[in-house]
Amino acid sequence: MIAGLPQADKGLFQKPDLFTLLTLIIGYRQHLRVVGNSMEGTLKEGDLITYKKLNQKNIDLEIGDIVVASHPKTKNKLIIKRIHRIYQNKFDLRGDNFLSSTDSRDWGLIEFDLIIGKVDKIFSK
Repeated sequence: MIAGLPQADKGLFQKPDLFTLLTLIIGYRQHLRVVGNSMEGTLKEGDLITYKKLNQKNIDLEIGDIVVASHPKTKNKLIIKRIHRIYQNKFDLRGDNFLSSTDSRDWGLIEFDLIIGKVDKIFSK
C-alpha cells in the first residue's frame, strides 16, 4: 500500500464479461491500455481499463477514485490518475507510484472539465 492512498477496490479487477463488452460496443463505456508506470501498484503497463464517461448527471467522484483526464499541458493526451484531494471544482490528481509519476505536484490542480471518466474495471494482463 502507498502511504496516504487507498488501494484499488478489488471489485475493479475483473474478467471481461458480456455486459462489459456490450457497454463498450454501444459506447456507454470506453477503454484504454495503460502506458507507463505512474500508477504502478494498482495498474501495470499493458493493463486494460474501462471507464464510464462523466456527464452532469453522474458526478460522483470521490477521493481515491481512479479517473481518466485530458492532460493539462499536452494536447490530445490522456492520463490515468487517482483523486488525491478535491477542492470545489478542482482536483489534485496523483499517480500511485510517487517516485515515477508526473501529476498535480507538477501541473497544479485539474479543472473538472478535464476529467473525462471514472475507471470502473481493470483487466490485468
